Amino acid sequence: MKALKWFIISMLALPVVVGLNTSVLAADTITWKMASSWPKGTILQKTADQFAKNVGEMSGGRLVIKSYAAGVLMGALEVNDGVRMGTIDAAHCSPAYQMGKLPAAPLFGYIPFGMNVLPYLTWFYQGDGAALYQELYKAYDLGFAAPCGMLPSENLAWSNKPIRSLEDFKGLKFRTSGFWGEILSEAGASVMMLPAGEIYEALQRNVLDAGEFSIPSMDKDLAFHEIAKYLLVPGIHQPSTFLDITVNKKSWAKLPEDLKAIVKNAAQATTLEMVTLAIHDDIQALNFFEEKGVQIEYLDPSIQKELAKKAETLLDRKAEQDPFFAKVLKSQRDFRKGYDNYRQLMTPAVD
Repeated sequence: MKALKWFIISMLALPVVVGLNTSVLAADTITWKMASSWPKGTILQKTADQFAKNVGEMSGGRLVIKSYAAGVLMGALEVNDGVRMGTIDAAHCSPAYQMGKLPAAPLFGYIPFGMNVLPYLTWFYQGDGAALYQELYKAYDLGFAAPCGMLPSENLAWSNKPIRSLEDFKGLKFRTSGFWGEILSEAGASVMMLPAGEIYEALQRNVLDAGEFSIPSMDKDLAFHEIAKYLLVPGIHQPSTFLDITVNKKSWAKLPEDLKAIVKNAAQATTLEMVTLAIHDDIQALNFFEEKGVQIEYLDPSIQKELAKKAETLLDRKAEQDPFFAKVLKSQRDFRKGYDNYRQLMTPAVD
């Protein structure tokens, strides 16, 4: 009788979770390790943590994802290999980080003069994007991969002198990366790649003349406004940025179908959460910069057009070198033609 009484009391003490099958015991809980490419405290890592939280809540605690920032379990650029080898169950990263192994990866991450958030998401979820994305990762033999977070337009440059012409880029020691680095090099800049934590001091000590890192709210956290007089916008080099979740094949195979559906829906929900949070915080950050006396300048549209031509030439050249790159690029360009027509017809003509 005492044993029966203890059992009844124990069952009554269990937390009630919506959607949780009360027959599920702790032994049935699945626990994953997920490593990210992001520093602790950034909106990027907060997004990885939010995804893990979403999965835990949606699954009623049946799938627990332990989220680790870059450098805790492994280096920022090692997480995808960790997933493939089974060292970790999942990784939160960006497809663009795979550009050394997958030439077309930046087309799913961030590209100069690429689509902004709304058309990019529409191309992915309703157009060719999702199928092409799976084709991109086919060689990795993953269990699951999907977008899991998205950033809106970044800042273009922090500097202590204005950049108002194409000539002003010449000779600049400029911190950036990826395709934009190649474009600025052709424009005469001296491109350097530095991690986020080193940019502030490099600008302060004039090791850099100018540089970019991320969206306004993240740059605010890094305090670039303290050591740079000018902020150049818009983020033509990175109008939007996809983050993603990749899952080990064996780890994925162990999930029942309902938990697989939860992971898929949590990834999509996290993407929407990140977009709206980033835009909300960026509005406040830009106001903050103005209050601190930062001179925010919009790059002359004529210069943007010149740089856009350089970007188009670069992408065409890369498409000639890789058939899959060409396939994805064509799909994006075809979609943009239709979207641009839609936008022009359906957008009110107001200031």
